[in-house]
Amino acid sequence: MQLLQAATDDQSVSWPGVDEDELLRAALCAWADQTKEMIRWIENRGDSLGTTRSPKQLMALGSFRTHMVMGLKALKYAER
Repeated sequence: MQLLQAATDDQSVSWPGVDEDELLRAALCAWADQTKEMIRWIENRGDSLGTTRSPKQLMALGSFRTHMVMGLKALKYAER
């Protein structure tokens, strides 16, 4: 329990000479790049995804993809 408390107490990350806005922008940019890559991966697999997954898994993957797209759109509008 003490390890968990210690881990949650120190949530801040600081880099000398870099402000928090720059860190946030960099993290969001990296997230967006990884999310776009994951969406492309899902789209490129197409019907082949259905050969190894159940219908419920495919629906969950589709929902996951939809939420990733919505997240990218939210980020786009937040940056305006």
